[in-house]
Amino acid sequence: MSSPTLSQSGSTSSDCELLYEPTVLCTKCPSCLEMYIMPKVLDCFHTFCLPCLEKSQDDPSKIICSECSFVTHLPHGTLDLATDYAISNVLESSVLPRCSAHCTGCKNTDKVAVAKCYNCANLLCANCVMAHQFMHCFEGHKVLNFNEIHQLPDDYSPSERCVTCPKHPFKVLQSFCMTCNIPVCNDCAMSEHNSGHDCQLLLGVVDNQIEKLHQLQTKVKSRSKDLETISDKLKDIDFQLCSQYQKIQNDISTTYNYFRTVLDERKQELLQELEDTFSSKIMVLNKTDSKIQQTISQISHGCQFIKKLTKYANASEILLIKCFIEQQFQRILEYYPNLHCQEFDFEFLSNFSAIRAGVQNTFGSIHQTGDFDATDWNVESTRCPRRPYKTPDSKQFSCHSQQYNSPEKVYEKWNGALDISNEESVYPSPNNLSEFKTKLINSSFSTSSKPQIRRQKMIYHCKFGEFGTLDGQFTEPSGVAVNAQNDIVIADTNNHRIQIFDKDGRFKFQFGECGKRDGQLLYPNRVAIVKSSGDIVVTERSPTHQVQIYNQYGQFIRKFGSCVLQHPRGIAVDVKGRIVIVECKVMRVIIFDQFGTVINKFGCSQHLEFPNGVVVNDKEEIFISDNRAHCVKVFNYAGIFLRQVGGEGITNYPIGVGINSNGAIVIADNHNNFNVTIFTQSGQLINALESKVKHAQCFDVALLNGNSIILASKDYRIYIYRYSNYRQHSAL
Repeated sequence: MSSPTLSQSGSTSSDCELLYEPTVLCTKCPSCLEMYIMPKVLDCFHTFCLPCLEKSQDDPSKIICSECSFVTHLPHGTLDLATDYAISNVLESSVLPRCSAHCTGCKNTDKVAVAKCYNCANLLCANCVMAHQFMHCFEGHKVLNFNEIHQLPDDYSPSERCVTCPKHPFKVLQSFCMTCNIPVCNDCAMSEHNSGHDCQLLLGVVDNQIEKLHQLQTKVKSRSKDLETISDKLKDIDFQLCSQYQKIQNDISTTYNYFRTVLDERKQELLQELEDTFSSKIMVLNKTDSKIQQTISQISHGCQFIKKLTKYANASEILLIKCFIEQQFQRILEYYPNLHCQEFDFEFLSNFSAIRAGVQNTFGSIHQTGDFDATDWNVESTRCPRRPYKTPDSKQFSCHSQQYNSPEKVYEKWNGALDISNEESVYPSPNNLSEFKTKLINSSFSTSSKPQIRRQKMIYHCKFGEFGTLDGQFTEPSGVAVNAQNDIVIADTNNHRIQIFDKDGRFKFQFGECGKRDGQLLYPNRVAIVKSSGDIVVTERSPTHQVQIYNQYGQFIRKFGSCVLQHPRGIAVDVKGRIVIVECKVMRVIIFDQFGTVINKFGCSQHLEFPNGVVVNDKEEIFISDNRAHCVKVFNYAGIFLRQVGGEGITNYPIGVGINSNGAIVIADNHNNFNVTIFTQSGQLINALESKVKHAQCFDVALLNGNSIILASKDYRIYIYRYSNYRQHSAL
């Protein structure tokens, strides 16, 4: 049977012709630089030896091309790849006239090949031929020795060889199933492709099918031109983005320098005012002191005058001058400087929180206009469907200095980090390519509406704290927890201490001081309580990255974890006293026992984007609030992802999560208002509430018994809200 090649069939364009003839193909594998052994084709159309692919494969689900780094997915976990028949035929053509090729079926490359197996595409030595005859793994393989091959006609070429069916090795492919788009043998046509399938003779459809392949090749080449156009546009956008980036950098530096100039001017004004005030006060003090010294001197002279008078004058003379002396002494007695009027108390008053808010509101902000998503497209493979990949958004930035911005527009949802969106892209079909290009060039994709939820109003019933370093004051209340007595434990980060208050906000005691020795703290940022003992577990951020444990009275017990932890964020203690810590940036969960031994640790980078809070239940399930994913992700202690609670539009930018006394999941966020959303542990919505007032950036939350939630705010205050725990109907 004759099977025309691509170069033999009619082509509508010279561009569709093959770039090279099979006789000039390279017969050496680019990986091992040896003659191909079972050449296999990857999805990027690069060909390698099957043994080379097996050696280089690290992941059973995929293989990465060493030439272009393209990923070929293997859905079945096996190297079920297409055979490069062109190279196989060229190898066969080069062997026939020489019959001096070496065996490619075994490791002994010195043995001369005497036959060829058409199923595994190997040249075989005598030992390999015997193995193909007697071993079950080679059952059904078609082996021809070179003598049999030489008996073929002189004008024989591999393209004229009858190809056998992969499922029936001794059956020739004679039909083509139009339904399945594959060639089949008669047995396949009578069995698998019998019911409702359109099977036709291979000779009758081969020209038409190859012509369709040429037409598809033409379409693909035209698509390449479209992609080049888009690539040029992306370069223009990239140049524009870089220019805007540099401009914004310069604008920020200019604004910063202006702020410095204004601050320097204000500094000089205040220093001059201080100098003037100080000088005036010093002048008053010097004048008063001079008057006092003059009076003291007058008293001394008066006493000497009386002594002299009584010694050298008679009684009548003394009485004559007595009135003068009494007048002068009476004037001295009447003079007594008022020290209360001379005491001065002046100080410099500064409001650090107002300064920070003022800088945030007036320094400026980065506004983004336009949004586009450069989604990928691909012709779906029947053997291995592609998965969408993630691509970062390209956005147009503009920087505006402004006199005032509302805090809701200025502050970041969590910690001021730039939130780079990483939405999953969707492949457009080839028919929608023009629409895709229009969206890309215009850079104005519309955003879909998110589900909204109606919330009940709530107000705080307790507030305490202010900026400072005294008892009951804070400089950064980063973490909050509650013990069994409903005492509130606050991690005052920049004061390097832990403060304890009762449930009404009254200060009880504090412990810790700045340092790295036992009993000292260095930037404590999260706290948790061991229920059984009341011990306080504290995590420290950079530079120590460690865990410290104190008893309920603030006495140091132990510390550990500095060699394991990298970026500890949320912390929780389960009923057995195991310490569960979630790390941001590295997206990892580490479970310790009370003595610092690592029980388990696992990465969650494929599920988490920016974790910030964690809580565990009695079933060893870990609930992690994810600020950028707008939900809570649930894992077990083995690191297996179980489910998600909440979602965008319902729990936007969560700042913490807890489990109340009723076993409900309480998720807190500070999106627009301070919001509290309550779910069952399976994820069913129970209730949703919001505050009547807006808060600045929030650090952490904790739950009090009696359906109350504690909020640690960036305005150096602690707020306590009461929330309802009953089911809300028709919330969505």
